[in-house]
Amino acid sequence: MKRDSLKEIKKGLMGVTHPGHEAVASFDEPYLKKVKEFYIDYTLERKGAALPRKVKEMIIMSVCTAMARFGGTRLHLKRALLAGATPREVLEALQTAAIPGGLPVLWNGAAILAEEMKKMKVTFR
Repeated sequence: MKRDSLKEIKKGLMGVTHPGHEAVASFDEPYLKKVKEFYIDYTLERKGAALPRKVKEMIIMSVCTAMARFGGTRLHLKRALLAGATPREVLEALQTAAIPGGLPVLWNGAAILAEEMKKMKVTFR
């Protein structure tokens, strides 16, 4: 059963996961299933949602960056790109988040964006 829940989480998170997902799967698989329902089914991939997945990922990315949670910034930035966001959209989200969050949001986020673009072989247009 653990493998099924972990597989579902990985699919819902576009293959971009945190080591904690696997740890929670081994410690408390029923909890992981509930997290998947809330986090993926009812939030990120909610049917009939007003906001597309890429926008939700950029919101989470921006909050992570403002909180200096750069591991989360990287995960959600990558998922935003995989969900169809352009590098320009990601940059604009970071620029906007820098208004309340301060310029370090932009500097740190832009550096992570450049690294992920290089890994994904994506160009800025």
